[in-house]
Amino acid sequence: MATRNNKRKKSPGKPKTTLLRPLTEDIDYLEDLLRRIILEQGGESLLNLVDQFRGICRELRDRYNADLERKLLQMIDRLDLPTCTQLVSAFDLSFNLLNVSEENFGMQVRRERERKGKRVEGSLDDYFSEAERRDPSFWHDQLAQMRIMPVITAHPTEAKRQTILEKYRTIYLLMFKRESPIWTPQEMEAIKKELLNQITLLWQTGDIHLDRPTVREEVHNGLFYFRETFYPIIPKIYSEIRDQLRTQHPETDMIIPPFLRFGSWIGGDRDGNPSVTAKDTEWTVLRQKELIFQLYLESINHLLVEMSQSKYLVGVSEALSLSIQEDAGDFPDQAPPLLTRNPYEPYRQKLGFVKLKLEATRSEIDHRMGFGLSRDKAPARGYRSAAEFIDDLEILRRSLLEHKGKHPAEIEIDALLTRVQVFDFYLARLDVRQEAERHRKAVQEIFDRLQIYPHYAQADENKKVEILTKELLTLRPLIPPFLTLSPESQEVIETFKSIRKIKEGIDPDAIGSYIISMASGMSDVLLVQLLAKETGLCGPTLDGGYESGLDIVPLFERINDLRSAPEIMDGLFKNQAYQKSLLARGRNQEIMLGYSDSSKDSGILTSTWELYKTQKILRDVAQAHQIHLTLFHGRGGSVGRGGGPTHRAILAQPPDTVMGRIKITEQGEVISSKYANQGTATHNLELLITGVLKATLNGKILKKESRLIARYEETFEEISEIAYRLYRDFIGDPDFYRYFQEATPISEIGHLKMGSRPAFRHGVQTMEEMRAIPWIFSWTQSRQLVGGWFPVGAAFNSFVDKNPAENGPLLQEMYRSWPFFNNLIDNIQMTLAKADIHIAQHYADLVSDPALKRRIFGRIRSEFSLTAEMLRLITGTEEILGNDPTLQQSIRLRNPFIDPINYIQVNLIQKLRSQKLGKKEREEVIHAILLTINCIATGMRNTG
Repeated sequence: MATRNNKRKKSPGKPKTTLLRPLTEDIDYLEDLLRRIILEQGGESLLNLVDQFRGICRELRDRYNADLERKLLQMIDRLDLPTCTQLVSAFDLSFNLLNVSEENFGMQVRRERERKGKRVEGSLDDYFSEAERRDPSFWHDQLAQMRIMPVITAHPTEAKRQTILEKYRTIYLLMFKRESPIWTPQEMEAIKKELLNQITLLWQTGDIHLDRPTVREEVHNGLFYFRETFYPIIPKIYSEIRDQLRTQHPETDMIIPPFLRFGSWIGGDRDGNPSVTAKDTEWTVLRQKELIFQLYLESINHLLVEMSQSKYLVGVSEALSLSIQEDAGDFPDQAPPLLTRNPYEPYRQKLGFVKLKLEATRSEIDHRMGFGLSRDKAPARGYRSAAEFIDDLEILRRSLLEHKGKHPAEIEIDALLTRVQVFDFYLARLDVRQEAERHRKAVQEIFDRLQIYPHYAQADENKKVEILTKELLTLRPLIPPFLTLSPESQEVIETFKSIRKIKEGIDPDAIGSYIISMASGMSDVLLVQLLAKETGLCGPTLDGGYESGLDIVPLFERINDLRSAPEIMDGLFKNQAYQKSLLARGRNQEIMLGYSDSSKDSGILTSTWELYKTQKILRDVAQAHQIHLTLFHGRGGSVGRGGGPTHRAILAQPPDTVMGRIKITEQGEVISSKYANQGTATHNLELLITGVLKATLNGKILKKESRLIARYEETFEEISEIAYRLYRDFIGDPDFYRYFQEATPISEIGHLKMGSRPAFRHGVQTMEEMRAIPWIFSWTQSRQLVGGWFPVGAAFNSFVDKNPAENGPLLQEMYRSWPFFNNLIDNIQMTLAKADIHIAQHYADLVSDPALKRRIFGRIRSEFSLTAEMLRLITGTEEILGNDPTLQQSIRLRNPFIDPINYIQVNLIQKLRSQKLGKKEREEVIHAILLTINCIATGMRNTG
């Protein structure tokens, strides 16, 4: 195939509608640039090879031809490893550029709608335009009660290095810049040259981690999003809400309460990961502190340039003048040069003192943390809390508003004021997560060393609760200072000590929740309360009261634990010791729900349904005890781990379970796809906010339809029971795990240095100990995606067969009328569209036992067809995703170009598992496989 002209023919099957034309134009433009780089870097032979592979796979998609597929497999088998890796790199770059194009297209569509006076669905403008007209005081009170917190997590399937993310972000910004009509031909050529430069740099930059990242490296990667995205955009979001309220009430000057904040697990999540230590957690909080102070000081430097008002031209408030005098007294050495530098500019004078205070605060925090001092007791010239910083900004703001400075107040001061309210002095609340078993072992060891409660481990749950409650209510410390523990147990204790040190040295809210993973009983929560008591974080006081500085959060993730969660929480709310802690924490209780392990345990239908039911019952239990409940949703990127569009997922929650409060994990590749660029991040945060507002304020609407919803719930309960039996029977095959090991790249994924967290709990490589993330990731790589759709078809089919005349139409009605069911079905549609049973067959062929392959894969194949049939019945469409043509087209565009990488991956796995490779060749094959894993993850998106 001749390719001397590196302009490729436009791909057939591309979307041709007017709406999608900007997308295809961007794709074509970037593809042409990529082809030029491939030609420069790999030569004409590599470009020919890329074209051949694409052409063959597109033909196979259009009409399967066994001879053509054999030809492709023979071509792959003849590839030498250097050419193979270059070929995969070319496809990987292509997918990443496609992702950039799609993200930019999303922004183009939203801007075009706004230009035409149309609202963007899910935007703040869309929400407030439709919302009932209410007084500003209502919205102030509503927002003041809201607590929305996206939580950034490190992730074993996040394959992107930070240096790679930054280069793609540059390409995104260049493509955005290129849209402007103002550029001359020479300037457009300069943009093109810079794009070629970035693509060349990407070609020559390693896209996989050579070593598994340390916890501290993951912290640096996570901070990228705060520095480049969250800090810049937060004022825009709050300002947009105020602007929307002003369309109804032009006179309002409402400061929007800080209802949206951020959390993080990076550096605090030690669940099954022994590399996260107490020292790592302290270092993480200090690093977060360092970044936010750096950003605040940059903002102050900006204001020092801008706020040049002269007191001879405009007055200032008495409060501002007095505060400058007080600051001068606090900084006698620095005051004279500061005041004489700007003798007639009081705003600059005040800002100069604010800068001095911030610098002093930063140093004082480091000093307190270094010596374990409390901020309430240590001497300070800086701010003791962010509230004092806010007070200074409020003085500046009020002075401006009182002296015709409305615009500088709202544009300059309000932006920083909002940031301080959101980010405080710690940037994000760092959650600490630890597995329940670690607490059990630590406390058991303490009991053993002290020779008390010798049979605690063997006691039933009621007895354990009795023992722990007794210890919690006594003033006497349990752990004497001389007690020596094992390193593992001592590290558990040190973690609690570090939490106290951070809370006292930086801010009580610098540490968010203490999350207990794999929680299964009341005692798991009381154990943490006891460890917190022993390290001074909570406990009875001498005056008979009780104090608590820690939010203890059970994480219910396995299916049986989800079912037991309401009973466990009801018992805790009645427990004398835990009640005291709740009262000290303002009757607030956070509960985390795990989507991943429950899905791995029970399948997508039953997992989703049990989570729905559990939320309803937990809501009722909390209301009965007058507890303010916040549900923390541990969702992943894939549908099999609770993923999918966040806005719709929130609206699909049971009525009155959101109530303005929600925490939600943002994981892995989801973080980079949603938050790497400011425009996309703003849109996604608006979707999150409006979803919570709608779910909170519109919840009562669903109550009017409670009889109808009750029927739907009864129906789904029946379907879930069928699905659970089918799923457990499927994975209960005695050789199922062997099929999974051989028919997916789970073993090879272990070589990929993507995250600090191991793929298996406790280092035991069994299905029970395997984490849900690599479980889903492996199924996705092999295009089977079992976790996202099995056994949907058989479960629905069984239900319909009982009464075809009524049950089929009932499912269609549920899809039209019930947000929960509609969201679930659409997510399953997306997963099924990304799966490919023909490609999956090649992975199944890796299984060494033909009978096992026929048994397991035969069931997967038939279930895949049945699921597609049932989804078409329920949605009333002729094709999967027929009701979402944009998403359908996006997946169809990607699939033919993911296929060749799957073929290559299977070939490389066969070579690796053949045991006929020398050490050097084996390492080269592993490296090539890792490149294919990265490439498929990029092409598929929502991978793990």
